[in-house]
This record gives sequence, structure tokens and C-alpha cells, in this order.
Amino acid sequence: MKKNKIVKIAAALLCAPVLLSSCIEETFPEGGNVTSGQVAESPFAMENIAASIPTILITNYIGIGDHFDFGYPGIFGATDRLVGEVFPVSGNLPGGNQYLDRWQGYLYPGDMNGLAANGYCAPFFYLNYYQFIYSANEVISIASQNESGGGEALGIAKAFRAMCYLDMARMYDPLPAKAPNRPAYETELEAVKGLTVPIVREGATLEQLENNPRATREEMFNFILSDLTDAETLLADYQPASKNMPSQAVVYGLLARTYLWLGGFEETYEGFVTGTEAYKKAAEYARKAISASGCTIMTESQWLDPKTGFNTVNSSWMWAMIQTTDTVLNNLLSWAAHMSLEAVYGYGHGAQPGISVFSYERISDTDFRKKSYVTPDRSYAAAQPYMSLTEEEFQTVAPYASYKFHTNSGEKSNFTIANVVDIPMMRVEEMYLIEAEATAHYDEATARTLLTSFMANRDPNYKIPAATTDLVEEIIFQKRIEFWGEGIIYYDMKRLNMSMHNGDAGTNAPSMAKFTTDGRAPWWNCVIPLAAVQQNVGLTGKNNPDPTATVKSN
Repeated sequence: MKKNKIVKIAAALLCAPVLLSSCIEETFPEGGNVTSGQVAESPFAMENIAASIPTILITNYIGIGDHFDFGYPGIFGATDRLVGEVFPVSGNLPGGNQYLDRWQGYLYPGDMNGLAANGYCAPFFYLNYYQFIYSANEVISIASQNESGGGEALGIAKAFRAMCYLDMARMYDPLPAKAPNRPAYETELEAVKGLTVPIVREGATLEQLENNPRATREEMFNFILSDLTDAETLLADYQPASKNMPSQAVVYGLLARTYLWLGGFEETYEGFVTGTEAYKKAAEYARKAISASGCTIMTESQWLDPKTGFNTVNSSWMWAMIQTTDTVLNNLLSWAAHMSLEAVYGYGHGAQPGISVFSYERISDTDFRKKSYVTPDRSYAAAQPYMSLTEEEFQTVAPYASYKFHTNSGEKSNFTIANVVDIPMMRVEEMYLIEAEATAHYDEATARTLLTSFMANRDPNYKIPAATTDLVEEIIFQKRIEFWGEGIIYYDMKRLNMSMHNGDAGTNAPSMAKFTTDGRAPWWNCVIPLAAVQQNVGLTGKNNPDPTATVKSN
């Protein structure tokens, strides 16, 4: 037996004639390369070609020149910082350095232009997603040649592709945003209203990609829903051996996310519902996901376990990225190296990703999730049961730093062990909160019951505050705490036109992250990289406007 290259990923992933040389490798008998036709005829090969997609999510490296370039987990870290949910708190102690958080210097459009079309982060988002999409398209092309129609492999690939396009549709849809420092931004949005990103289908030619305009919101969501409808049917009897593969329950979860987003629009589209009807569908699919998953809400002991907490798949996780020793790129290009306070070998211990003081203070003292953060008085006794740092190592840790994400087994020095962690992509708790929020838009009484029931699993004394006049905001706050650091909340804040408050008096945010906005921030409307615009005539004059210098940092 030997390793043979069976599929060469070489395509125009910037929607332009740019070739990439990643390869999907599997084990086949001696005798040379295996053709796509042979792959299509082999159940063994079909199973393994589909397994290539989750591997690419955590091993993709596009070479932008910084250490947050580690695929889909890197995008999670970026989106949480875009909305100010996660930022480094180490600078709040003498000698601390906010720039050890490698996302920090590129994601805040004050004096930096990382989010502009010619900036650092524009290709990071765009190119990563199109590489993920290309790998899904390759599996779809090969699976479609199978005599049985591709079956589960086709469903898996369509679920992954739908996930990527759903993320991109939400990231690039230019929703209204106030730009007090450059009001022209607000009018520039009108020229691209309702546009998402180019759709790259399986089998697309270079000629098509060189003139591939941004899909309208209607075109994009019909495409996403078509993929999810197919995946729902194809995965009906599929039970993944590992949570890095999507199940039918995951498809329901993606449908819940999709309709939650569509609930925010009142426009009428051909092929799908919006507004209240979409919220009803979001609640319906969230409940289907809960039922089909068989998952249970994470317990306090699971959440706070210093060895396995948020680094190992458990009974609440519906979908995950699963690292192995083979998929760890190096000591720094890895999730744990950046997000874990225990990563003394990486950036996590030096940057100390933390939570806003405003969010921390709002969490009830009887809510066990509050135990995931360093107390204002930096009590080692309070933190010690939940992480592996020694008292000496803890001396440099600032208030509000998080130890939610652990290295593998709490390892602090050997990255080949420490970085081998699982990363959640979908937890059942998200479905409970989608159900509650979606219901709140049309049936507040039921939504209150749903939220109270869910929160009983987090805080035995929880009651919706008597002064609450905006139930949706209260649900989203609990979602912000539940999914801190998991790359979820950006889409909710953009969808609901929520404000940032990290520039308010008393903030613990570092200098570059001190932003207060009136509603959604302009930089939540992601910009297509200049290279893609230059090489795809369909994008000429159709990019989102530059968000740089639109809001002044405090």
C-alpha cells in the first residue's frame, strides 16, 4: 500500500485563474494514480474523499503572513474580534502586550486598513471559504458519478458547501451601517444593496469564473436551501462515525441558522419566506435539530472540566472540527495556541483573550459560566480548580481573561500534545437559543418560557429581569455568554443591528478595540479582496465600500 494523489485541488478560488496545489491523499493499492471514475465506483474511496473536507477546514493555510492563518478556526477567532466579543486583556497589567493577539492589528479599521480590499484580512476570509467550497465541489463532482447517485458523500459535501455559502452570504451582504466619520459610506452601500458573493458551482470553467458576478440575496438563498434540501434527504439514514461529519440533525441546524437570518428581512423573494414566517421556520428546524441530534445540554462539570472542557467532543456537540497529531500545522498555527490561557508556548498565555467587563458584570453570580473568567481581583483560588496554570504562572494574568478553552489535557509546553483539540462548530445549545429567539419575534410568552427553561441549566436562580423590555436582546445576551469565543455571535449582532460598547467609559478593551457604534459596525460588511475584483470582471464596481476610518476609536 502507498499514498497516491487522487484529486489535485487546482482551481480559480479567487474567482480568477489562480491555481492552488493542495492535494487530497488517501491510501489505495499499488499501481499508480486512481481516476475520478474509479473513485466514484468505490464505496471505500467515496467515504474517504468526503472525509477530506473536514480535514481541509483545519489544515488550510493561505500564506497571508500571520499566525491566525489556520483555516476555519482562524475565521472563528476573527469574527468574534470583529464584534468586540473577544479581545486581549493582558495589556491591562504592566508589561502586557495586546499585539500578542495576532488578529488584533488587522481587524479594527481605525488607523489600520486590514479590512480594506487591499488589506490583510480581506483575502483571509474570501480565499479560505472558496478553498473550502472548492473541496466540497470536487466531492460533489466525483460523488455524482457514482451509480447510486453519490449517496451520503454527496449529502456531506452539500452540507459543507451550504455552511460556507451561508457564512459568506451573511458576512458580505451589505446591510445598512452608520459611519459618522465618513457618511459617504452609507450612501456607497446603496450601489451594492442585496448582493452577496459569486456562486462557484461544481464543474465551473475558468471562463465562467472570470465573469462571475455577486449573487443576489434571492439567488444565494435559493442555492443554499437547495443544497440543504438535498442534504436532508441524502443524510436521512446516515449516522456519522465521528462528529466532524454532518448528520441530518446538523442539516436541520443549518436550516435553523438560515431561516433565522431570513427572518430579519421583510422583502418578498421567490422561493423562500422572510420575516415572521421565516422565524417560524427557524424555530421549527431548531426543534427538529434538537430532537434528531440526541444531544443533551452541557453540564457544569463538562463545561468547567480543566482537562476536557471545550477541547473534547461531548454529548452537547452536534458538529466539530477534530484535530489529530497529523492535522496540527505547527506550534502557533493552531486554535489552542491562540485561545487557551494555558498555551504558555503560544500566544494564548501572553495575549489572554478575555471578555468585556460590561458582559462579565451582567452575568449572574449564580451562573456557572461566570467561573470561566478571571475575577476582577485576580483570585487564583477561584480559578485554580478550572485550569492548569500554577500560581506563579497566574501572576501575569489580567482580570476577565478566559480559561474556557483548554489545551489538550491542560498541557502547557509540548505543542504536539497541547494543540490536539476538538473545536465546536455546532452545539445543541445554539438550537435551544435559536428556538427561543425566533419564537420571541412572534410569541413572546412562549419565548419567555423557552428561555427560562434553557437558563435553568446555567443558573438555578435565573429569572428574566423584571425591567426587560426587549426579550430578544436578553436572549442574545445569554447567547453571547454561551458562545463566547466560538465564532457564533457576529452573525446575530449584524443581523439584529446591535451596537458595540467597548469604547464606553470603564471599558477593559485595549486601545485598538475601543469602539462604540450606533447599531452594526461598517466593518461587519466584509470586503472582497482587490485581487479577486481585478481578475473577475463581474465584480467591477460591485465591491462593498471600504470600512476604514468610518468610526473613530476611543
